[in-house]
Amino acid sequence: MNKFAGSYAEFGEYLAKKLAERNHDFDTRVNKRTLNKQLKIYKKYWPELLEESKAVAHFLNMPEDEILYDEIASTIDNQKRHVKNAHDSKTDACTIFAIKENGKTFVGRNYDWDPSARNYFQTYNLKIGNSYHYYAFSDEGTYPGHYGRCTWKLYMEDAINEHGLYIGLTASKLREKYWNYGFSSYHIIRYIAEHCNTTKEALAIFRKVPVAVPKNFLIADKSGDIAIIEHAAKDYRILRPKTFADAKYIVHTNHCLSPEYKKVDPVLESNAQADTYLRYEEADYLIRQELPNYNFTDTGRILRNSHYIYNQNTIWSLALELSESHLTYYYDTTEGQKEERLSFD
Repeated sequence: MNKFAGSYAEFGEYLAKKLAERNHDFDTRVNKRTLNKQLKIYKKYWPELLEESKAVAHFLNMPEDEILYDEIASTIDNQKRHVKNAHDSKTDACTIFAIKENGKTFVGRNYDWDPSARNYFQTYNLKIGNSYHYYAFSDEGTYPGHYGRCTWKLYMEDAINEHGLYIGLTASKLREKYWNYGFSSYHIIRYIAEHCNTTKEALAIFRKVPVAVPKNFLIADKSGDIAIIEHAAKDYRILRPKTFADAKYIVHTNHCLSPEYKKVDPVLESNAQADTYLRYEEADYLIRQELPNYNFTDTGRILRNSHYIYNQNTIWSLALELSESHLTYYYDTTEGQKEERLSFD
C-alpha cells in the first residue's frame, strides 16, 4: 500500500521519487499544439495538477514542458496514432455492477487486463491538499508489449473516497469520436474522488469537464444513487439501474447498452471472440439469484467464484458496501489469492 498525505507539490515530489527509482521513460516528443490545448483545459479545471507536474519536473531536473506533456497530453496523441490497435486489443474484459436494496449500496468490480500487470499494479491511500481522503487502484499504466520499470507510473482505474463515493471504469470499443481534448480517464477518476461526495456532484463534473477517450464509468454513493456513463469522448449517455425484486441494480462490461451507441458499437467486429456479453449475462443472472436480501458476502462470491466474470485476466476485485463502509480488495499472486480490508478510520 502506497500512503501519502500532503500538498499537490509534495505529491509531485513523492511521484518523482518513484519515477526516478523506476527509471521511467518519459514521452518527451512534445507536440506543442496538443500540449497547449490541454493546458487551457487543465488551467481552467485543475491548476493544482499542473503545480504537481511542475514539482515532478523540478525534482527530476527536467523541462516542465516534457513532464506536462507526459502527464496531460501524450495520451491524446497516443490515441490519435493507435486508434485501431487500441480497439483490437483482446484483453479488455472488466466487469462492474452496483446494487441498492434495503437502504444498502453494494459495488462489485473485477479489473481485467493482461496478466503481466499483476507484477506492477499498486494500491494508494491518498490525502492530497484540501481534497478528500481516498483509496485508488492503479495498473501503473501497463499495457501489452510495454511492461517493465520504464513505463511504470500512477494510472488509476478505481477510487473510493471517505464520503462513500465510488468511481471505476471498464473499457469501451467505440470507434466513432474516439478521442477528444480533455482529461484522461485516470484524471477524471482522480478528480472526482478528490472533489465530490455524491453521484450528483460527480455527474455535474462530467457535464462541464471534457474527457479525452471513450470509457464506461460506474459511479455510486452511499445513499444508493447509482449511474453509469457510457462516454464517447465528445458526448456521453447516462444509464440508470433497473428494478428487480424491490431492488435496483446495474451491470456493465465492455459492450454498449445505450440504444444510440449500440448502433455504432464495434465490439464484436474488433474481437469476434469477445466474452463481454457472457460476462454481462452471468453477472445479471448471479445478482438476480441473490435477490431479494442481497448480502455483502454475495459480492465476493460473484466476483471470485464465477466462470466468466472471474477469468485468467482478472488483476484485482473490489467488493464494497458503501452504506456501511465495508471495503474488501482481492488480488492474485503467485502464492494464491490475497484479501485486504480497507478503512478510513
